Amino acid sequence: MGCYVLAVGGTGNKILESLVYLAALDGLYTLDEAGNQTPLTEVTLLSVDVDAACGNTTRAKRAAESYGRLQEAFRRYPAEHPGFHTALTLERWNMNLSRRAMSVDKMVENHRRDQLLSRTIFSRTESALEYSEGFRGHPDLGVLFFHDLLNSLDDLRREGQPDEMNRLLDRIQAELDRDETVKLILCGSIFGGTGASGIPAVARFLRKRFAARSQRFEMGAMLMLPYYRVPDSSADENAEIVVKSDDFLDKARTALQYYGMEGMIRDGEQDENGVFDALYLLGLPPEGFVTTRRYSTGSQSQENDAHMLEWLASRCIAAFFRTGFRGAEQHHMDCYYYQLHTPSFCWQSFDQEEKAYRRGYGSLLKAAALFFAECYPTLKSCISLDSRQSARVNYCAPYFARRPAAEREKLEELLQTLYRFLNFYANWMIQIVRTLPPILCQPAEEGRLPQNELLDANLLEELLVLLTQYGLKPEERSRAEKDQAAERLQRELHRLVIRRTPDRQTAAKIIAGLGGGQRLGTGAEGAVCSFLAALLRCAGEEEDQ
Repeated sequence: MGCYVLAVGGTGNKILESLVYLAALDGLYTLDEAGNQTPLTEVTLLSVDVDAACGNTTRAKRAAESYGRLQEAFRRYPAEHPGFHTALTLERWNMNLSRRAMSVDKMVENHRRDQLLSRTIFSRTESALEYSEGFRGHPDLGVLFFHDLLNSLDDLRREGQPDEMNRLLDRIQAELDRDETVKLILCGSIFGGTGASGIPAVARFLRKRFAARSQRFEMGAMLMLPYYRVPDSSADENAEIVVKSDDFLDKARTALQYYGMEGMIRDGEQDENGVFDALYLLGLPPEGFVTTRRYSTGSQSQENDAHMLEWLASRCIAAFFRTGFRGAEQHHMDCYYYQLHTPSFCWQSFDQEEKAYRRGYGSLLKAAALFFAECYPTLKSCISLDSRQSARVNYCAPYFARRPAAEREKLEELLQTLYRFLNFYANWMIQIVRTLPPILCQPAEEGRLPQNELLDANLLEELLVLLTQYGLKPEERSRAEKDQAAERLQRELHRLVIRRTPDRQTAAKIIAGLGGGQRLGTGAEGAVCSFLAALLRCAGEEEDQ
């Protein structure tokens, strides 16, 4: 079975990042007749965003790359291990932007009638907007761009020009020709510009492209309704396009009317006009909106905090992959609304997956916290600085003692990859808590994380101190702040994940368990994978008593 996710726009790429962490927990899986879970072997991710420099797009790419390097090492690991079984392949569609008109003005500059039409439809600032900056909440601009882009794909193929979308289409066609099922889902917002214009355009193109194999080609969409506010802009609206929160609800309402009137959801297997087998909708009422801390309309500065709805979106995508939409299961074709059944956002909010999510996400965060509070500086010293002394530390010796000097460079590279992945994940969880809707958690004091029913806010703040210190230049770090945060995290690690009773797996027990492990496999990959597998097992959340 081929599994594909097309992330359209900045919000779509934020969802991609959440999928990386779900894959690390083996949360992307299929079910056999007995209800047993089998992690998906591979999921192909394609980033569709004209704003190539978007900070959120870059962050998703870097998180996926660090996960991919660890997952590749685990593929050669000879023993059972928690998580990291699903391979993620991420590419960004470059869209051949260098050879494409990059604004409405450029598209019509040689056509006088089109110029007149452009001036009738678009304002001067809209028609002059460079597409490389994104569409800034104007899907009408995106519709023109995607129409031109998709219609040029066959031209690129004839000219022998490389193109990521054409490569993906060829791969899907080959799988369908082998009578394999292909499941593809698009994700993004419908209250902005790129997602609102790109998702329906790309989806209609794909449905038409594979119409002859519709029995094997299943397609869904994860649509994000408004769920945050942006700060008021000080820019001159007459000189540039300004994104305003007040417009979000009207844009979402218009988009939903389009999806309804155009019959975008298929009525059944024989429906040749419908597009999607499943639509998933996520949003919040206005009283649940949080104003973004560092909002930007585009480019590198657009690196907005993660949000709980993007976490829930990854869960919806996982549900799509394990749901059938053909034959006896065609009744699953529908529009799905995610409704919380809890007064606050907590582990119980994940319904039947409550325990799996608390164990998975909680254990990975505990592993990350202990890694930064204790393991990383010791391992770094062991591998690259003073291996003779540090390798005698009890939890290092089983994995890193007596490693040949020829492996040192590879070990350093893998250790930094593990550092990056756990850093991305820990920051992501901290941001999830920071942006919890005020109607679903306790109010937070200025500059503090809100108290909540997922993770201990005070310990998360200590973890943030550690991450911040590691991010500084050595001469700028505060040894006292770092040691104080590390000491408290180790002392109270068993309270990091909110549960009815504190976890019995304290930091001391985890360290003791690490020291009782052994290296399996060869080379640098065997050493790092053995250590990480042991850390994840020892940090594993226990069942509530």
